[in-house]
Amino acid sequence: MKENWLKSEIVTYWAVIWSILSLGCYLTFSVVEPGAARPLWFILTTTGLEEIGLIVSGYLCLRNWRSDRIPSGRGVWLLLAIAIFAFFVGNLWFFGWEVLWGLNPAASAGNPCFVVFYLMLIIGVRLAILDRDVRLARPQWAIVMGVTTFGLIVGCWLTTSSVRATSLPPMTPMAIEQPQLASPPTGDLSQIAPEVVKQIQSPPGWVSAIDRGMQPLVKSFNLFYVLCDLILLVFATILFLGFWGGHLGAPWRKIAQGVLCFYIADTWFASASDRVQGYQSGSIMEVFWIFGIVQFGIAAALEFDNSIRARRLARRRTVNN
Repeated sequence: MKENWLKSEIVTYWAVIWSILSLGCYLTFSVVEPGAARPLWFILTTTGLEEIGLIVSGYLCLRNWRSDRIPSGRGVWLLLAIAIFAFFVGNLWFFGWEVLWGLNPAASAGNPCFVVFYLMLIIGVRLAILDRDVRLARPQWAIVMGVTTFGLIVGCWLTTSSVRATSLPPMTPMAIEQPQLASPPTGDLSQIAPEVVKQIQSPPGWVSAIDRGMQPLVKSFNLFYVLCDLILLVFATILFLGFWGGHLGAPWRKIAQGVLCFYIADTWFASASDRVQGYQSGSIMEVFWIFGIVQFGIAAALEFDNSIRARRLARRRTVNN
């Protein structure tokens, strides 16, 4: 009965609905007037959409790991499950830093979780490529080289923009005195007007200590994320080209699409954080994180159904023999 409710057709159906709901929420409510903050209910809604999607996708990957009939190998899905759950925990820390305590989320305690996410995802996708013995033709390798060049250009652009951003003078309090306080402003509290700070819950001592410890590492974390995004972009291209067409290759095309969605969202967030003073999360481009999350869930459901079909086919052959 459980398998019937988690068939790939049903998972895909709900994933499409989840993506449409998320896109509609971002399109309708993510745009605010200049100087205004996004309402708290919107931040809660978008965070909930991400977290619920992560729980479901992580469970589906974990289900594949527990199955002894997965043709692609159980280790791949265990790594993907760990990556997804690490992102889930990192998102909670990010939310707390930005919304609950009004701190710079780039220095949150979620950074170690995001590091685990990137490492496990890279290792998992690489293992999938090796296990499936993906081989590309020369024209396909030329496409991979082109994508790699594009990723290097984007990475260099993000790195140089980050350097320019750190050299800019800090934002004056007068520029952010008028936000709507339904959602607390982000950034360093020392740069916010006193009457605004009074309405933000003071962070506990241990949060302030972690924040101070993370601040010097923000640039290093950002560089690490840019490098990992480049590696994932290359691996996603190899997966997409290696499994072009065919029913058995559908899960890996979905994973490649999910990685691409994460790359788009990560690139936008890194660019906006560096170029927009006092940037607050919730922009329309961040919906690609949700798109990527549901792609991983669809991929896991498709692979599980493939294993069931393979099992039934083996039984029929045994009976016929």
